[in-house]
Amino acid sequence: MALLKLLLLGLLPFLCLSAAISKPSRFDSFGSRGKPTSAHRTSASGRHIRATLQSRKVNNVTGGAVSMYDKALKVSDRSPREPLARYGAGIVYMLELALGTPGQIVSAILDTGSYTLLVDPDCNQAADPKACRTYGYYDTKQSSTARNLNGWFSGQFGTGYMEGVWFSDTAYVGLDNLPLPNLRVGVSKWSQYIWAGVLGVSYGKAWNTGYQTLLDLLVTQRYIEVPIFSLGVGYQGGGSPSDIIFGGVDRKKFRGYLEPLEIYPYPDQQLKLFGQVGYRVNLTSLGVTPPGRNETMLTDTDFEHNVLIDSGSTYTYLDADLVATIARALNAYKDENGVYRVSCDTRNLDGSVNFGFNFYNIIVRVNYADFIVDFENYCALGVQPTDSKNPTWVLGTSFIRAAYLIFDQLNDAVWIAQYFPCGENEIADLTKDAGRQLWLEVTGLC
Repeated sequence: MALLKLLLLGLLPFLCLSAAISKPSRFDSFGSRGKPTSAHRTSASGRHIRATLQSRKVNNVTGGAVSMYDKALKVSDRSPREPLARYGAGIVYMLELALGTPGQIVSAILDTGSYTLLVDPDCNQAADPKACRTYGYYDTKQSSTARNLNGWFSGQFGTGYMEGVWFSDTAYVGLDNLPLPNLRVGVSKWSQYIWAGVLGVSYGKAWNTGYQTLLDLLVTQRYIEVPIFSLGVGYQGGGSPSDIIFGGVDRKKFRGYLEPLEIYPYPDQQLKLFGQVGYRVNLTSLGVTPPGRNETMLTDTDFEHNVLIDSGSTYTYLDADLVATIARALNAYKDENGVYRVSCDTRNLDGSVNFGFNFYNIIVRVNYADFIVDFENYCALGVQPTDSKNPTWVLGTSFIRAAYLIFDQLNDAVWIAQYFPCGENEIADLTKDAGRQLWLEVTGLC
């Protein structure tokens, strides 16, 4: 469920390649990997920005896709629409930032599935008015640095809708509140059902926009060297830190080497196919490990299917037949709205749903406790069927909770490891040599 998103044109290619025990990588050119070590070299100019995230449990929000087809209202000359969006019940992760001079505190959903900052939904018409009012309000008239760009936007978000005006202003980001001038902000003038703003961190000016996005500006202002950030949202229910690190990787969030997943289709191909570029990779296996039993594989050895990694989506979305199989394994059932529910006691069982990449090079095991969403008065399965009108597979926060992810726009890859926190932060700064760093040096210490 991200915010701004579009109705994509048809199915993503379903790719079948021959299986291999160890998939070769283009990063092999940096050298062979030995035993992981705690040593790491970084340049004197290396730097990063860390920002904490707050989880928010949503019980009644919209669902569906987003499109922005009206040419007069398009986001930019290069991309008239945003990626796939779902805005449904579940757990989202919010980042706090200050906008304007003086700074006005607002919180927005961190969304790897879109690339724009939108704020100020109409709380009187929001799905959750009380929550909406706790996330702050940005008043352009109270900022001496706000500039009206004289452009309009509009977007349909499932049953929600927002339209407004583009502004640019100074934003203050991260724990150090570093100033970021001339950030584009979509300020709502009218909205319905939407209860929070969104901060998109997908590809920006390189592919999707005609302007610099937040990540682009962090590099331009030399706060970080490269357009790369790492994300660890932590376990459901707390007990582990939740943060985003721009320009760096926390080595105390995983163990061993990171596995590189190439962005695919390649960015230029995505632009032709879908009108924008997102964090799409290939899933190569899916299985379930019931409590006290061996893993049951749900896919063949040559299976390969494209997925979008989307932190704005509260659920993971797969084809209905696979979802039904997972539901049977967890004794889930459909409610009157077609949502798979499951006994909350199942969260206490020692089982997992397993997502494989690069033909078994890495398998991320999502424990039942994180895969099942606890709404206190009921529990829902963390995977739901794709919309028949929008069949793109999505790995949402029900998957992301079990992974440590590095979104690498420099090398067009998503680096991944099993999430495994083990103490205070030890952050490695990334440089323009980040491909070699992530392949050979930035290993987990847990």
